[in-house]
Amino acid sequence: MLGLPSATIRSGQTPSAAAIVLSWAYVVSSIILVAELSFAAMEEGGVEEVSFTGLASSTLGAGPGAVVAVVYAALSFSLLVACVAGIGSLVSQLFPGLNPVMANAIFPCFAGALIAFFPFKTVDGANRVLCGLMLASITALVVTGVSVGRSSLLKSLSYACWSPGAILPAIPVTVLTLGFHVITPFICKMVGDSVYDARKAILIGGFVPLAMVLSWNAVILGLASAGGNATFDDPIKLLLSVNPAALPAVRGFAFAALATSMIGYAVSFPKQLSDTVELIFQRFSPKKGCMQHAYASGSTGLAKNRAILTWTVLVIPIFIASFFSAAFSKALDFAGVYANCFLFGILPPVMAWIHRSQKRKR
Repeated sequence: MLGLPSATIRSGQTPSAAAIVLSWAYVVSSIILVAELSFAAMEEGGVEEVSFTGLASSTLGAGPGAVVAVVYAALSFSLLVACVAGIGSLVSQLFPGLNPVMANAIFPCFAGALIAFFPFKTVDGANRVLCGLMLASITALVVTGVSVGRSSLLKSLSYACWSPGAILPAIPVTVLTLGFHVITPFICKMVGDSVYDARKAILIGGFVPLAMVLSWNAVILGLASAGGNATFDDPIKLLLSVNPAALPAVRGFAFAALATSMIGYAVSFPKQLSDTVELIFQRFSPKKGCMQHAYASGSTGLAKNRAILTWTVLVIPIFIASFFSAAFSKALDFAGVYANCFLFGILPPVMAWIHRSQKRKR
């Protein structure tokens, strides 16, 4: 999100805002389809929680479901690696003499202990505090940008380039920034007893990052217009060049955004991983049960050791982030390609269409 304006600068304020709103509508529509599938799967399987893997296997079949499961697990894992590497980088900036492994391990160990040994209300409370820090930080950044570039904000509205070549590069970044498909099945477990509650939560909750992205994009493009920057590589450097005092807010936002994401993945990924392993075993041992078993996998097998799974999916990214300096960018590149082009661009509408067709036949 913080780097998004470098992709929207070529199109200008109005075209980029239109692209962001349309991308948001696409993302939210796709997420609502996943929520619809999640509630249908929970009702049919009689379980309290499902995963994206279980949804894919029930609609697409065992073979395609196993492929989706492996790709989706790789995506979730890459996002975890990106979060751990990003937080470790921030810790290293604050404490330059700290060992890289320690810098990358501090917050994941805290999150792992919180998830494994405390009730979910405690995890939820910590996540709410981090969300509050994120909102306060981005508000401070936007206020800072507006205070130093009030006149340039209106001036920047006069430039608009509606060429597809100027608008399209920002769409994959925007979709990846605004999407939260990974944790949608878990949201459905939390929000209520019907898909209507989920839709309400998705729309209201999804509007918050939309407002954050639009305001941040407008401020940075206004500052770029004031400074005569037709192109720039780093919006954060641009903001700090006009007001160095904004650095704590930048770090606070980056930490809170990465930390809330990491907690979400650490809570939802163990269920995803256990479903993936069971689907692979089912693929090679079809006599062990039907695909309905994928819905109930949360109560069997690896899911019984959820605490161990949580620690496993956190410890491995720590070592990857510590010994591969490009882990953050490589993980995000992988996540961006697969999230936008395959898993969340194509699969949700296809799965929803198949599910509705099967429902009509029944």
